[in-house]
Amino acid sequence: MPKAEVNHTGFEDMAPLKGEEAAKALVALREGTDWVRQLGKVLSHEQAQRLLAAWTHVEDVEGFQLNVVKPFLEALAEKTTSGFTWSGDLASLKSSLLFLTNHKDIVLDPSFLNVVLLEQGLPATEIGIGSNLLSSPWVNALVRLNRCFVVERSGSARDRYQHSLRTAAYIHHITAQGQPVWLAHREGRAKDGVDATAPALIRTLSDNSQPQMWNALHVSPVSLSYEWDPCDGMKVRELLMRERDGDYTKAGGEDQRSMLLGMIGDKGRVHFHFNASVPWEDPTEGFRAEQHMATKVDEVLMTGMRFWPNQRLCGEWLGLEPEVLAPAPEPTQAERQAWQTRLSAISGQLEAEGWSVEQVSRKWCEITSAPLTHRHALLHK
Repeated sequence: MPKAEVNHTGFEDMAPLKGEEAAKALVALREGTDWVRQLGKVLSHEQAQRLLAAWTHVEDVEGFQLNVVKPFLEALAEKTTSGFTWSGDLASLKSSLLFLTNHKDIVLDPSFLNVVLLEQGLPATEIGIGSNLLSSPWVNALVRLNRCFVVERSGSARDRYQHSLRTAAYIHHITAQGQPVWLAHREGRAKDGVDATAPALIRTLSDNSQPQMWNALHVSPVSLSYEWDPCDGMKVRELLMRERDGDYTKAGGEDQRSMLLGMIGDKGRVHFHFNASVPWEDPTEGFRAEQHMATKVDEVLMTGMRFWPNQRLCGEWLGLEPEVLAPAPEPTQAERQAWQTRLSAISGQLEAEGWSVEQVSRKWCEITSAPLTHRHALLHK
């Protein structure tokens, strides 16, 4: 646990805001945006007014997180989930410095993780967030007031590589001071439902596959299981268009719309499993170290995953083998009806754009059941 305020010297442009800079940003942010309207996209008008009233008395980051961010997240979780549970290795929870997770929701993924840490008397993580999601100065200020650091994702391939090196250096800089970090295991949420760790991330975090650099982070994979994906319709549409056209170009603001839909949409039941930390392991001959470790992280993530009845139903629709479906529970009649209702809604929406019910159903079932097929491929190879 950090014994003093974390030193961000040399990384001020990407680090969370603090001190006088944070105090000024809090005032400018509150006065520069119609927060009742912004929060009203997610919460009720009354809840938005109460949060803004609380904000007027906030003077520092700690007060902002306690009196504004915490009640916002509690209201968001109550509105968009059917409950949150967690399980796992308490020893690793206390010793890990880098919590590496599959990626479902940019707001709730690290928020739920930090709820668990704080409940155990542990420090909350700093949170890595991609610059592509920071659509305006006020969004940038907001996330950096909420313990987020900016992962730059602009420029050429060489620029992005340099950005990744600097991000890794930042993570090592703050974890060496005892400050834990949350990071998604890949850039962006998986469109096809296959949660696969990026080997490039392993390479940069380990400084080109140096075991001591990796082990210093005490990397704990955390398996995130959300029953429903609020963005599943958008993902089906994008994948169908890629198959038809060979490419897909995002419309302006699409990342931000996806982020908002992920926040406010129904996610059903949510479960997090904290796995034991993963030490560096040299690959067998013929395999690259970063690919070997990415696969090892994936195996741990999928072993700790909780599966849902809707995934079994999608697998049954596709005709998957019983051993693939085995980790997912048998659905109740109510769960079957919920599955059919959601499938019909997505099919109806995309049928209006020219896609057949068969095309939409198949793609949605492939995405939804992908964690089951990915798990089976990893653990039974």
